Amino acid sequence: MSQELTSTEIAAFRRDGIVVTSSGLSDQLLDGVLADLEALPPKLLDEYRAGRIQDAWKHCSRVRAAAVESSILSKLEQLYGATPRPFQTLNFPKGTEQRPHSDSIHFNSQPFGMMCGVWLALEDIGPNQGPLIYYPGSQELPEFNFEDIGLPPSYEHYTGYEDHVEALVQRHGFQPSYGLLERGQIIIWAANVLHGGSSQIDKTLTRKSQVTHYYFAGCRYWRPGLSKRQRAFFEPGWIPCQNSKGRNLLRYAALRAKNAIVNW
Repeated sequence: MSQELTSTEIAAFRRDGIVVTSSGLSDQLLDGVLADLEALPPKLLDEYRAGRIQDAWKHCSRVRAAAVESSILSKLEQLYGATPRPFQTLNFPKGTEQRPHSDSIHFNSQPFGMMCGVWLALEDIGPNQGPLIYYPGSQELPEFNFEDIGLPPSYEHYTGYEDHVEALVQRHGFQPSYGLLERGQIIIWAANVLHGGSSQIDKTLTRKSQVTHYYFAGCRYWRPGLSKRQRAFFEPGWIPCQNSKGRNLLRYAALRAKNAIVNW
């Protein structure tokens, strides 16, 4: 399986802020991710089955393996011309129906935009399962944090932020697209792309997926919702990037970044 994005895929990302492509993960690894999640300790398994679990990579070796897959790292450094650094996983057994947002309101960077999300389909995802909903072109919106829209910088005011995002979608006429993916495909989206979870038409269906968030080397990292007096810079808890042979995949990505096709 090629680790490279095609010129068409790169053009789609630059135009839409999002691209659908192959993850390069084997069926064996995809099965392993699902098996690891079902083998979580009871309390964590209940958390997962209730809707989501954060940072299951700390307990599940194959969740971590999916997050640091070399094919994914290669695609990210093609797009950004910098070394991708995974720092968070989220695993979902079903749709979230989450209101639209941009990831930059949770995890921002200085300079802006040096963060992205990768959404991995662990099963075929159809329209009745509550697929990801996203708005192509919304990455072109200017950066805005809580204080930019007249809200105190706190997650206590997150509903007000969501209301503002929905008004932006209407004002700019952004049209929704849906993450209808085959098992093993991924969606890569830029930090500023507005996205959420669409309505789940059939509540009996699962929508098994994994999201990994990545920063890029050479930036400063901060949290808008915790920045009450000044930017709350922090050092993320990086996901170790070594494969089964002990190869440092971050170093591998850094070497390849010298030949990046697109500088974001």
